[in-house]
Amino acid sequence: RQTTLLPINPSTSKKASISTTMSMCFRQAARRTLLCTASAGSTKQAIKFGTHHVHNNLAASSTTILQREFSAAAKKKEANNGNNNNKAKELTYQERKEVEKKLRRETYEQKQTRLERLKTRRDHCPKDVKRTLFRSWWDKEMMYHNKLQRMAKKEGKPWRVRVAVMVERLPVVTPDEEEWEQDYNDLRDFLETFGKEYPAETGFMFAPDKSEDHVVESDEDMIAGLPFTPAPRETEADASGDVKTLDRQLKTRLYLTIKSDTEGNLSGPRWTLPSTIAETNESLLAAAERAVSDSVGSDLKLWCPSNAPMAVNMRVYNDKLPESFREDYFGEKIFYYRVQYDNTGGDVDEAAMKADDYAWLTREEVVDRIEEERGKHQAKFFHYML
Repeated sequence: RQTTLLPINPSTSKKASISTTMSMCFRQAARRTLLCTASAGSTKQAIKFGTHHVHNNLAASSTTILQREFSAAAKKKEANNGNNNNKAKELTYQERKEVEKKLRRETYEQKQTRLERLKTRRDHCPKDVKRTLFRSWWDKEMMYHNKLQRMAKKEGKPWRVRVAVMVERLPVVTPDEEEWEQDYNDLRDFLETFGKEYPAETGFMFAPDKSEDHVVESDEDMIAGLPFTPAPRETEADASGDVKTLDRQLKTRLYLTIKSDTEGNLSGPRWTLPSTIAETNESLLAAAERAVSDSVGSDLKLWCPSNAPMAVNMRVYNDKLPESFREDYFGEKIFYYRVQYDNTGGDVDEAAMKADDYAWLTREEVVDRIEEERGKHQAKFFHYML
């Protein structure tokens, strides 16, 4: 080994010193830590551990640099190479092209199959079914509303503002459990009572001291042990079909529905929600309160959770409507408020009621009556709104 001394310029002595030191360090590191030589006869092979830089003197030597791989990957790669080489010797050029083309086609089909499978949350279980169904109706509804806005602007006619109210009675009792919910609750009660069960040969299980301490009580036994008699979940109104009382369908929500002709429809009175035309300088909430009191009296105790309406719909005036009703308006913009019935008391005052009839109906019952009188399109609006 020979060491050559070169003259150093004093102005660059600091930089030259750093450069010389780094070169020596790299040379030693490259020789001591980066390469591991293995002797096999007269052939020497150097195995590279992951460094991308090798000194020029080492790169210029006859030593071969190989990439180190995991054993499993190396064996698999070696097997594939051996199989491919054997097949390549047997196949012609055209046959090899066909094999590669087939492989590319299979890879593409596997990728497309995977992309299709990702669209579903589980196998045979489509994703966002209800959302897609709602968007299919909502997008068309918005396009129709935008069209009506352009038509009204083109004709230069204003819109009349109507306020409708959804008077809602909340559920009184909890809804019935589904079958899978009952199975889950039974399993949870069993595990809480007995704990986990292990095979007998493990010796983990211990016999209970008292069998009476490990009894799962059923709902019927628990109700029978109460010091009072619970009220029935099904009332007399449910059995008789009376829809003019709040003491029905305790497990779900009820909505006050009236039969009136205040909307100016040509077919006469029809089932709808309490509504009224908003007056000048009157807020929408004040108009909603007036709509309920004018329709069914002022005995109902209501609570409004928000000053903002929940939904809005548009209605175009038909030329067949009386001119005294439609005046010079293009149609109505109906703003829907949701208010809740207060259980402190109050009910419909039939003496002061201006509507022809009323009923406390579930959402399904309201949708059925709307569909029977106005069609599926309007019924779907009430289905999503309620």
